[in-house]
Amino acid sequence: MRDLIPSSRFAQLSRLSRKALRLYAEQGLLRPVHIDPGSGYHTYSLSQLEDARRISDLRALGMPLAAIRDALRVWNTPALGLHLAAHRDALHAQAQQVQAALEGLDALIARPAQPYAVQTKTVAPQRYLGTRGWCAPDSACALIAQAQARLEEARHRHLLDRGGAALAIYHDEREDAWDIEVCLPLGDGWPVDAWPGGIYHAELPGGEVAYTVHTGDCGGNHGMQGAYTALWHWLTQQGREPLGGPHEVYLFDETNTADPADYRTEVAWRLRP
Repeated sequence: MRDLIPSSRFAQLSRLSRKALRLYAEQGLLRPVHIDPGSGYHTYSLSQLEDARRISDLRALGMPLAAIRDALRVWNTPALGLHLAAHRDALHAQAQQVQAALEGLDALIARPAQPYAVQTKTVAPQRYLGTRGWCAPDSACALIAQAQARLEEARHRHLLDRGGAALAIYHDEREDAWDIEVCLPLGDGWPVDAWPGGIYHAELPGGEVAYTVHTGDCGGNHGMQGAYTALWHWLTQQGREPLGGPHEVYLFDETNTADPADYRTEVAWRLRP
């Protein structure tokens, strides 16, 4: 038949590679009208050139193959607009992610490495309100912020004085989760009634700690990995053994400054005597 085209010629006419044609056939986007049972040779029809052009256009627009297959099925119906709009929304989301990555790269290029001076100090025992839970590493900041808000609410309700900056203690970890205790130091006075579910009061032990201070936001490209690295390097060089998990003391955070550049976080580790 005159409208039947061998795959090699169809590839030339459609400006697609034979590899692409095989892929589109496997994915159900552009199946040959005939496959020779002996040679396996593929044959296409002239009418399929229009579908090949549509696939090329949508691929050039970054549409995934599965979405293209769905769009081709409804090409001449009003439903096509919904598929195209969904891809447009996905591209907008990708563009926002790319823009955020570019801004992060610009900040990383412009900002010099932060120096971390490690020091030691002796701290006294400290009473606190606490709550503790497991979370994925990417959810740690959200967990700490939510826990801190709950502890502050409990402190206000019981008319207790705050005894210092809030802190988080990283007690343990699994392959996909961290065990984090959030503590709110208290001044004088203890409540007489029961705490809300999941909140308790206890006392942090005193002793010697090694610490350094991170300036700026806790996460992102300028997170506190450098502070942890400097602290662990100091422990190794000094031959000191840490006791328990590391602490993050939020000297300045979103509760007392609006600019993340002003954040100050003390990264500390208790030392074994």
